[in-house]
Amino acid sequence: MTRRILIVDANEAFATMLRQGLEEMEDVEASVAATGREALRAVAATEYDLVIVDLDLPDVEPTLLVRTLRREHPPLKLAVIPLVGEEVPSELADVELQGALPKPFFLPELPGRIRALLAEPADVRPVVRRPAPPVQEQIPQVARLMSRLAQEVGAEAVLLTQGETLLAHAGRLPEEEVAVLASVVCDSWRTSARVAQILGKEQLRFEQSIEGAEHLLYSLALSDDLILSVVVRGKVPLGMIRHRSKETAEVIRGLVG
Repeated sequence: MTRRILIVDANEAFATMLRQGLEEMEDVEASVAATGREALRAVAATEYDLVIVDLDLPDVEPTLLVRTLRREHPPLKLAVIPLVGEEVPSELADVELQGALPKPFFLPELPGRIRALLAEPADVRPVVRRPAPPVQEQIPQVARLMSRLAQEVGAEAVLLTQGETLLAHAGRLPEEEVAVLASVVCDSWRTSARVAQILGKEQLRFEQSIEGAEHLLYSLALSDDLILSVVVRGKVPLGMIRHRSKETAEVIRGLVG
């Protein structure tokens, strides 16, 4: 059985030497990612048996990259190349890793070290995600709150989305235009989540405002992918929109749990 290994290292000469050394092992297929961003894309597209991350990456914080890989891919076997020494650094002591590959090393030792890393058990616990809040049961009350918010800030539309689903809306905009706005909000939320992943951070909060020639779109996450958005035409101060939206969001959050 062929084992797929990804080397994440910005040092081209070292990464090439390591890849060539790995490919001399008859059951190993190795590839290289020069940046943390490339690594995230590669792991999302291909199922690897082992990822080796050099902790000297320039484009992202390497420890955050390691934490992101572990969080997003629990069964993945992970090893690091420390800046100094042969041990996993203390800042990653709480992360489930299969070990460390020191730099430099003797090529004759490489097969044994890699087989030892592959033999280490991986964390195969499933990713636990919080269930979606019971929004549907509270839609009538939520819709009344949204109508009141629309009146208070003179909004063209107020909408509540969860992922790609438009749960409720209020205001003057026709249904088809609200549906387009819901799609825009979903795309923005996904982009924000992706940027957070690339940077090795958790998306703890989603809040944005988008200004056009005549309109302002303000969006605020209540929890996870549950987003309250307000579309205003004219010169309504953003501070007022944010204040009233956050007050409404707190009440909705209390309703849906």
